Amino acid sequence: MHHMNSFNLPTPLTEVQIEKIKRATETILERTGFTVEDADLLKKAHACGAKVDDVSGRVRIPTPLLRELLAQVPATYTIRGILGDQWEVGSKQQHGLAIVTDPWIIDYQTQQPRHPNLEDIRRHTIIAQQIDPVAAISCMDYPVTDCPDATSSLRALEAHLLLHAKHYHVMAATTESFKQWLAIARILAKGGDIRGLISAGIAVVSPLMLNSLNCGLLVRAVEEGFAVVPTVCPMAGSTSPYSIAGTLLQANVEALMVAVMAQVIRPGAPFLYIVGPSVTDMHSGHDLYYTLDKVLWKTAASQMGRSYHLPTSAECGGTLTHRDDQQSGAEGMLFMLAAHASKAHMLAGFGSCYNANGMSAEMMLIQREYLKAARFLARGIHTDDFRLGVGNIESAGPGGNFLTDELTVSLLRQDEFFQSDLFDFSGGRHEAKSLLENAHERVEEMVAGFQSPVPGDVQEDLRRCFYDRYVSIK
Repeated sequence: MHHMNSFNLPTPLTEVQIEKIKRATETILERTGFTVEDADLLKKAHACGAKVDDVSGRVRIPTPLLRELLAQVPATYTIRGILGDQWEVGSKQQHGLAIVTDPWIIDYQTQQPRHPNLEDIRRHTIIAQQIDPVAAISCMDYPVTDCPDATSSLRALEAHLLLHAKHYHVMAATTESFKQWLAIARILAKGGDIRGLISAGIAVVSPLMLNSLNCGLLVRAVEEGFAVVPTVCPMAGSTSPYSIAGTLLQANVEALMVAVMAQVIRPGAPFLYIVGPSVTDMHSGHDLYYTLDKVLWKTAASQMGRSYHLPTSAECGGTLTHRDDQQSGAEGMLFMLAAHASKAHMLAGFGSCYNANGMSAEMMLIQREYLKAARFLARGIHTDDFRLGVGNIESAGPGGNFLTDELTVSLLRQDEFFQSDLFDFSGGRHEAKSLLENAHERVEEMVAGFQSPVPGDVQEDLRRCFYDRYVSIK
C-alpha cells in the first residue's frame, strides 16, 4: 500500500478565526445591510423575510434568514459546452477559467504592452480551447485596434465564438450586452436549453451596493438558469478597510450579498463564491491587484467559501509587472501554489498578468506549467517500501551507483520527479531555451493548423447574427 505525506501551504485562518469572520459577517448583514437599487428585487427580499427600507433601498438580512438562504445554494452544479462536454463545479476536481483578452497584451517580440487586435483574440482562444484544466473561457468586452469603428468589440467577440466550444463565462457590462449574449446562447444551443451553457458575472459596487444595472443582470441570469459568479473587488484603503482582515470581511459580506439575493429570486440558483480584493497604494492612489497579500486573501477566501459549503473559485495567476523577470516568476508561482492549495473548485484567470490588466498567450501556457508544479508539490512524498529503497541502497553499498538499479528503471519514465515541457532542465547549459521561449514555440505549434471545433452550421448562424448587428450599427 502506498502512503503519501501531502504537502500544503499553511492555511491563513484557524477554525476560530473563520467563525469570528462569519459572526462579523452576520452582524454586518443584519445591522448595516446593503443597498439594492431595484424595486422588484426589494419586494422579493421583503417577501422572503428580509428587513427592507423601500426609501433608501437598504436590505438587512436577519441571521436565521441568512443561514436559511445560504443553505439553499447547491454544493455542486454542472456547466457544459456546446459539444456535450460537462464539468461539475464543487467536486474534488479542479477546473480552470481562461481569459482571451485584456486592455493590454504583452507582445512577445517587443516584450512591451500593447492594445489587443483580432489575431490576439484568435490565438488566445485557440490556446484556451486546447489546454487543461480550462473548462470555461471569458472574453472581455473590449475593442481591437484593427477594427477602429463602432463594431470593434463585436468583431472581437465573433472571432472568439467561432473558435471555442467550452463553457462561456460572460461578464456583461450592459443590459444590451446581456441580451446579445442570450441571442448568442440560443444560436450555440441550436434553439435548445441554454441552462448550464453560460455563467454570468455580477458586479458589486464596494462598499455594500448592488446598483440597478447589476440587479437587473442578476435577475435575468438567475431566471435563465445561469450560474452566478460575483465580481467582488474591494480595494483596501479606498473602498474597504485598510487591513487584510477588514477587506477580507467586507469581501465575504459582498459575495454573500449576491448569493442570498440569487436565492431570493430563485431558491437553488447555482452560485460560485469568489472575491478579488486589492490594495490601494496610498502614495499614488493606484490599485495594486496582484500584490503578495493576494496569496493570503485567495487562500483565506477559499476557506470562507468552503465553510459555507459553497462552490469556490480562486484567481490562479497574476503578476504586478509585464516583464519576464524574477518578480514575475516569484509572484506567478506563489499565486498558483496558493490557489491550488486552497482547494478552490475553480481556478480563474489563466493568462492574466500586469496587475490584472494584461495577458499573453505565453502566460497562459506558463501558468499551466505553474499548476503542474503546484500539483507536484502538493502531492508530497511517497514513502512506500518500493520507493524508500532500503534494499536498493543496501545492494549498491558503499561506492556503488544506481544507474541500472531496478528502482531507476521502473520510475525513469513515470512522474516521480517534476517534469515539464517548458521548464529549462539543462542545468545551466548555454544553448538551453528559457521558459518564455519554450512557451512561445509551443504557442506557435498549437495555433498552426488549428481547426475550429464549432460545428459548421453554428458558425454560419453566428456569422449571420453578427453581420446583422454590423449592418444595424452602420
